[in-house]
Amino acid sequence: MSDMLATVITTLTQQAALPPGPVQPQATLTAAGVDSMAIAVLAMILEEDHGLVIPESDLSSLSGNSTVADLAAFIERHQTATA
Repeated sequence: MSDMLATVITTLTQQAALPPGPVQPQATLTAAGVDSMAIAVLAMILEEDHGLVIPESDLSSLSGNSTVADLAAFIERHQTATA
């Protein structure tokens, strides 16, 4: 598991208060319960804890059929592009 994937899962389950069972790497965002509030929390934590600014609208651009791993990969690509 990549560091970013672990960060995403931890943030969604501990900070956004999603139940850990459904928040698995291959779960779709819809199945994991990732909604606009969870995305907002994720964006805030990424900025506060990792200095990574990604607009919520960019994070929300992923479809509900995208997986939790897709979300982490999207963040990693953004991080690499802005480094």
